[in-house]
Amino acid sequence: MLYAALGDSITYGYASSTEETRFAGRVVSSLSKQDKVNLYVHAKPGWTSRRLLKTLQDVPKCIWDEAQLITIMVGGNDLLKALPWLIDGKLRHLGQVTRNLHRNLTEIVRLVKRPQSKIVLATIYNPFPNSAVAEECVEALNKAIRLVVRQEDLILADVRQQFFSREHHFVGGYRRGLVRDFRIFGNPIHPNDEGHLEIARTVLRSYRRSVVQNRMKSRKSSQGRQNT
Repeated sequence: MLYAALGDSITYGYASSTEETRFAGRVVSSLSKQDKVNLYVHAKPGWTSRRLLKTLQDVPKCIWDEAQLITIMVGGNDLLKALPWLIDGKLRHLGQVTRNLHRNLTEIVRLVKRPQSKIVLATIYNPFPNSAVAEECVEALNKAIRLVVRQEDLILADVRQQFFSREHHFVGGYRRGLVRDFRIFGNPIHPNDEGHLEIARTVLRSYRRSVVQNRMKSRKSSQGRQNT
């Protein structure tokens, strides 16, 4: 099977110790125990949801025609670019950020979705959980993400829930969990190897649950036809 991983620096594997320890590599390692899995990564550090959408125009359509599993994890940079205004209390910008994220994610999904593909859309975690502004902003973006999951009938990987209250274990270079910890270089926002492992586990649980549910539905549908 072909697994396509879309996103930003997290999917790219920034701050993971090796390619195998990034979450996409761990997903491949686990799924490969049952079937041969080829990995296609389309992700770069700094990409916003808008940038990801634009770059997808250059990806050969055969990727989406073949991909059986697609993960999308993006949105953190959408928030970081707006953070200076949000910190200054200009929360009116937050509504525009969430609307843009919702629109971009919807377009991304509709571009890559095929009948055979299972698309897992991940929520984003908060690397600054002790900042009230960051908490409010991350929750707003995750509401937009969850809305896309419902509207487009996707699989939700709730990374936010799994990281909650454990950010100090999963975020590399974690300090105090405050926005004031933000740095241009060495920014404590990316998952360490343990964080990548947790993201992979979250993706795999959600994906496998969906596979099992679909099999049960198929069996019930088949039994129903046999009884008529």
